[in-house]
Amino acid sequence: MEDTNVENNILDTYQNVYVTAHYVPYPIKSVSINFNILSNNGECVNFVQAQGFEDYRGNAYEWDKYVNSNTGQSGDVVLLNEGPYQHLAFIIGTDNSYQLIEQNYKGKYKISYRTIPFDYPLIVGFIHK
Repeated sequence: MEDTNVENNILDTYQNVYVTAHYVPYPIKSVSINFNILSNNGECVNFVQAQGFEDYRGNAYEWDKYVNSNTGQSGDVVLLNEGPYQHLAFIIGTDNSYQLIEQNYKGKYKISYRTIPFDYPLIVGFIHK
């Protein structure tokens, strides 16, 4: 997946995006992304909470208590040892790598996509609901 930013003025276009992972060794799950988070604080935690993890609390580094898997799948959250306070991203696919959508990786309020390899050394763990 290409590294792109979703601009706030076109969020309505992408409000109900559905992504399905392919070629994974575990169950495939469709993922719906909620971009309706314009009133939040622009951080990664708020973006992940808007994806169905609203009951999970704390800064990104405090989410290590929720880690419950060493392998991620679509619809899971990945905790990364990036930045001074760690970072959370939402997994939207797992085709030869983890495809992520996240907020505040490229700046506050910026939503972006990227891929990381399965053996990315900064992965702390995964949170599966």
